[in-house]
Amino acid sequence: MIESIRGLVEGTSESSVFLKTGPVVLDVLVPGYFASRVSRGMEIVMPVYLHLQMEGNRLVPILVGFPDEKDREFFSRFISVSGIGVKAAIRALERPPDRIASAIASGDCDYLTTLPGIGAKRARQIVAGLQDRMDDLYGPVADGGNVGVENEARAVLKQLGLSLVEADRLVREATDGLEDGASTSEIVKAAMKLRSGR
Repeated sequence: MIESIRGLVEGTSESSVFLKTGPVVLDVLVPGYFASRVSRGMEIVMPVYLHLQMEGNRLVPILVGFPDEKDREFFSRFISVSGIGVKAAIRALERPPDRIASAIASGDCDYLTTLPGIGAKRARQIVAGLQDRMDDLYGPVADGGNVGVENEARAVLKQLGLSLVEADRLVREATDGLEDGASTSEIVKAAMKLRSGR
């Protein structure tokens, strides 16, 4: 089993990091939230998950990289849900796993459906399969920052007629610009200002 790899980033794509380790350049698949943090010329150490996939009559190795071991463990649990394969999971994880884990632990299927490729039925399957397996990774939901308030703000924006995707984007942008502990109304006001361009 390959535990981690160290190397120099030769380049990146939307879902891959090309890592030079010794005389070899590896194509390592990475989730979107991690790909955005990596740039050419960085020297990094990545915990990895090795998956062997059958394609026709060939066995193809797929190497998936993560910023830390907790995120790798989250990925391992995420793909244990029936119907979620390695490539689908990589595509779905465009947001940090701690936020996704908080949504799973709190049963927030609406948030999960904002992830690429995750519909309402799949979101319910994820919650049913993983809800009681998240606290030991990133801590209990109550300690997970402002997730409950963000969910309330998202619900208010949806009631105001915004799509779930737009509401989620505006809540993320609004909370980035506010101090920790912002209330639901403060997040909603900041989100509406962002939407109107003021």
